[in-house]
Amino acid sequence: MIMAKNKRAAILAIISFSLVGRDALALYDLPSDRKIVWSAGLDPVGGIPVYPSVTCSGLDGTGINDATSGINSCISNAAADTAVHLPAGVYKVTGNINLKSRVALRGAGSGPPYLPSTSSGTTTINMSGGHIVFDGGQKAANWTPSAPNGTPITSGYTRGSSSIIVGDAANYSVGDVISIYQNKDAAIIDDKGRTYLGEDYGSGDPHVLQQYSKVTAKNANTLTIDPPIHYVTPSPTGQSLRKQTFGLVLAGLEDLKINRAGSDVWLIYLRFTRNCWVKHVETYNAGNNGNGSPHIWTIFSYQNEYRDNYHHHGESRDSGRNYGIEFYNWNSAHKVENNIIRDTRHSIVFEGGGSGNVMTFNYTDDNGESVQGAGTTADTSFLGEDGISSHGAHPYMNLWEGNNMTSWWGDYTQGSSSHITAFRNYIRCKNTVQPLDANPWLWVCVEIETYNRYYNLIGNVIGLPSFTAGTVVSDNSGGAKPFIYRFGVSSAGGSYTDTQSYSTAIKHGNHDYVTDGVAHWDGGADHALGSSLYYSVRPSFWCSETPWPPIGPDKSPLASDIPAKRRYDGEVCTLSGSAPPPAPTAPSPPTGLSVQ
Repeated sequence: MIMAKNKRAAILAIISFSLVGRDALALYDLPSDRKIVWSAGLDPVGGIPVYPSVTCSGLDGTGINDATSGINSCISNAAADTAVHLPAGVYKVTGNINLKSRVALRGAGSGPPYLPSTSSGTTTINMSGGHIVFDGGQKAANWTPSAPNGTPITSGYTRGSSSIIVGDAANYSVGDVISIYQNKDAAIIDDKGRTYLGEDYGSGDPHVLQQYSKVTAKNANTLTIDPPIHYVTPSPTGQSLRKQTFGLVLAGLEDLKINRAGSDVWLIYLRFTRNCWVKHVETYNAGNNGNGSPHIWTIFSYQNEYRDNYHHHGESRDSGRNYGIEFYNWNSAHKVENNIIRDTRHSIVFEGGGSGNVMTFNYTDDNGESVQGAGTTADTSFLGEDGISSHGAHPYMNLWEGNNMTSWWGDYTQGSSSHITAFRNYIRCKNTVQPLDANPWLWVCVEIETYNRYYNLIGNVIGLPSFTAGTVVSDNSGGAKPFIYRFGVSSAGGSYTDTQSYSTAIKHGNHDYVTDGVAHWDGGADHALGSSLYYSVRPSFWCSETPWPPIGPDKSPLASDIPAKRRYDGEVCTLSGSAPPPAPTAPSPPTGLSVQ
């Protein structure tokens, strides 16, 4: 355990950092076996397309008459590469709204005043039943061969390999997306017997260590793949691949508000989808029926993007209720960027596997748990889990960068995770509005529990300037609160069981407000930090009022408000980032759509 240092030591730490800064040493880089080349969301295909709008006419925009069938009819009749436009107004929806490939559902706008308030210039969907559904089918129709079978990989299953050999490649062609997976390896993986994780077959190994790749070339039984293999455990067995199709592609939801007005369910649901997006959407008041009741729930999907949204509030914060953005089962290369997530149980959650995903520049605050059984009563006795890198086996090789969060956890609720990177985040360790008891029983900023290993914590700012006491590293053996880091415990109230959570972690250049300085340089002598692990230039949504990068021990101030927080606070954001990627060329739209 490392206790808080005195003021003199803190000053010396700051001086030491300045003397060995950018001008003195080489730029720090993660070890090659702990990172990948992250390329996520729709970036690999040129960005989110801008489809031309075609107005859906004949609907009641007063919120009195049911618009469900009319909206679905417009979507069904829409030409490819167009956006069905719902004019400003309020639309009553009593059942599922079903998206289709290469079509977006677009409102007139989303913004303040936030739900439950509405404004004349925005589009609001009042959902008294159903969900917004991106339904790409089910496992039986999308997997070849069917679960739990796969095509064995006979050679090339090594980290970084872009060429693999299989016994029989007859089922695979250039352009196919394949799921690459292996059996559990106790050296790294613990799925805790949850067979509903991973491929969710119902029995046997759930294959929680998995990634999606694309076949880019084929020569007999040799397949060239992109991206290369992210990671292989020390003693792999059962390494196989399976072709996966996605029944819904390039569909989007944009510029509208969704108000749950009675439907006791999750709000937006995506399964077997690829290159789909949710952009500039506000969701309010998630349901209370378990299964996470998330604002956005994604399973078995690849390269989706969720950006510029505001997800908030729910009927309950009990266990399994009111998650913000939840990924379940197999998912790869999603991008979650520039969102606001507040007043949920957990903001961004990986429950089940997930690899190569990127969470960047999101503002999450006042999220936390309720008193169990009293879903609307906040539990103020401990600081709950906000951003969750792992809530179930086995997320790995995911990047969290530039986020402004209350807390960040890799928990052991449903198993293990590994090779997760947190870079230049501001982890405040306190909610802005939701209170915390004067002497909470647990107050942890960064929690890395049992079987969560090879974490990279680089250049983060942790805590608040108001912290005058605390413990930097805890193994659950006591100490003053808050704990900046806690490693190796079995659960929030559990015992210390795993030394490897700490020994395999790299803590490098993180400024904590207990020491008011940098306590660890585990990565070696290179103390200068790059601006981003994802962007080579400042992104296009960036505010000229905010420095780039916004957060880090080398910045003054240490943490500036990211664009999502500026948006929530109603502050000016003058766009001055790099030019956005060009949009794909779309065909001319038809003259109009009518309710049939």
